[in-house]
Amino acid sequence: MEKKSDDPQPVSADRPVLGLPRRVWYLLAGCLGLMVVSRLIFPSSSSSAGHYSTSRGLLTAVDYLNASASEPAPFTFCPDFGPNDLIAQKRGQSPLLKSRMHTGTGARVQRLIHKAMTGQPITISVLGGSITACHGAGDDPVSPKCWPSLFFEWWNSVFPHPYNQLYNGAARLTDSSYFAYCSKHHMPDNADLVILEFDASDPNDPLWINHFELLVRSILTRKEQPAVILLGHFAPQVLVQNGYTGPEMLHDIVAQYYDVPHISMKGALYSEYMADPEGTRKSYYSDMVLASPAGHDLLSDLLISYFQSQICSGWATTMGHAFDTPYMGAGPASSVSPLLNIDADDLEAQGGGLAAKTRAMKVPAARLSNRPSDMLTFREVEPYCVIANEIINPIPPSHFFGSGWTSHTGTGVEGKSYWSSEVGGSRMRVNIKTAAGDVAIYYLQHPDGTPSGRIECWVDDDTAHRVVLNGMNKNIAQETATLTTINEGVAPGDHYVECLMLGKEGAQMPKFKLMGVFAT
Repeated sequence: MEKKSDDPQPVSADRPVLGLPRRVWYLLAGCLGLMVVSRLIFPSSSSSAGHYSTSRGLLTAVDYLNASASEPAPFTFCPDFGPNDLIAQKRGQSPLLKSRMHTGTGARVQRLIHKAMTGQPITISVLGGSITACHGAGDDPVSPKCWPSLFFEWWNSVFPHPYNQLYNGAARLTDSSYFAYCSKHHMPDNADLVILEFDASDPNDPLWINHFELLVRSILTRKEQPAVILLGHFAPQVLVQNGYTGPEMLHDIVAQYYDVPHISMKGALYSEYMADPEGTRKSYYSDMVLASPAGHDLLSDLLISYFQSQICSGWATTMGHAFDTPYMGAGPASSVSPLLNIDADDLEAQGGGLAAKTRAMKVPAARLSNRPSDMLTFREVEPYCVIANEIINPIPPSHFFGSGWTSHTGTGVEGKSYWSSEVGGSRMRVNIKTAAGDVAIYYLQHPDGTPSGRIECWVDDDTAHRVVLNGMNKNIAQETATLTTINEGVAPGDHYVECLMLGKEGAQMPKFKLMGVFAT
């Protein structure tokens, strides 16, 4: 009888495991092992776009808060508010930042800085009233104690060039209404930078925004397309009259609309003045309006600090360390972007290149008050100024023979030039040229109680729309220059303005003083 053995029987190598042959399981295990080994030897790249990882032995920590460490900027004051920013140490970061009421894109400023960085000369023009005319700080437009000279001295220390120039066209007791029409008489033919200082000169009158806008727009549309900056003086008297909301707020509307930087002393001094009015006045002012030399030093520091920040950011953008500032550098049309490795044509198609720079500097297609429906009839402004100052805009004495009008030339720094009449029925005619079509009369008014005459003026033979102008104003305390628009929408071209002295023909009348005839 055959006996069965208790020993286990051998298992066939081909016996299935979980329904699959063992050879298949061996093959799967081998593939899995190969994958694990390859992943350990060759680390995979992430699928995230733009991310790159190299061998850990080659990694070096990068300080992104000091992106220029490998290529330090050639300006000792960079980075802005850094350890070598002497103005920040002197004035403090908070007041300096508060002074920058509006910065905008800074496109034109960056183009200016790029030009200076390439070693080209820069022409600077400044316009303003008594502050910029240096009244109270040397009483000389080129006084070394006055902010224009202080700023120009700094500019030459950063961008030295023997042909850098500064033109100070400021005039005492003059607001933006005059310069809106006559700025070309106070500026060089070509300017790279124009600084306007009228925050303490203009009245806090919403109507004055039209004059200030005209000034800014007429400068921005000049053929050389200069950079424009608003610099605002903070006068205690303006604060007493208006509270916190002064004329600088109206100017800031214009700054925002036209993408113009606005730097204001108010932001830096307001809190200090409210806490200690008397101490602040003694520190920075000659009186309730005028800045002392220390006040001019503060004004220049605020302006310089803004430019330092723009220079630092512009340099970082040029070197490819930052992209928060428009790059306004020039280059050949066929060049390739060193940062993006993209042809200029492709960059243009994506919104970069020359087209982007042009858009960044473009002036709005219409004025602040215009509506879309006005675009069909909109005409660009071209200010035209006929002024009584015989040096700026001479009219020969023969022009007045037999008219009853005479010419008076002012003397001294505050002297006013004007045409005047004291004879009823006297007529005066001045030729003008219009583009946008506004016509205005610039004249002197006197306080109530000072005898002053009246005139009426009109354009061409349109006597039906004549406007009466009074030389007396009970709302003023001293002789004040005033601007009144007498016609709008006049057809483009050559015209004339005629003015008639009111009163009985040939009778002696109180004097009326006419300073200029303006048009756009």
